[in-house]
Amino acid sequence: MIAISACLLGLNCRYDGKNKRDDNLLREIDCLRVIPFCPEVNILGSPREMIDLFKIDGKIVAIGSMSQRDYSDLIEREAKRFIKFNPKIDTFYMKAKSPSCALYSARVYDKDYNLIDNKSVGLFAKFLKIWYKEAKFIER
Repeated sequence: MIAISACLLGLNCRYDGKNKRDDNLLREIDCLRVIPFCPEVNILGSPREMIDLFKIDGKIVAIGSMSQRDYSDLIEREAKRFIKFNPKIDTFYMKAKSPSCALYSARVYDKDYNLIDNKSVGLFAKFLKIWYKEAKFIER
């Protein structure tokens, strides 16, 4: 079973109401059942405020750019919900630079909005990697 960031499939679920359709990926996959996912759209809809990752008191948190609301717990709950309903995923295609889905390209800022890391893992991806230890993870 393959799970793919919904924006890569062409679903308009990003913060700006658009997508990041990856035609090369769509040509590569040969699977009858693909599970699209977007934790942020399930929490906030689309379009929505952007979310950024911050390191606060040694912990990485997801903060809304306009509301300054901490969405970390909601993203964790969304990961647990995804895992519950999709326990057997072999391969994940994750959106690069996403504060939720990036595997090694998420940006993390300090409390003053100074970039301190641009090679971090997104919060949703972090939880998926803990649960799906045998799955293959690919960033696109």
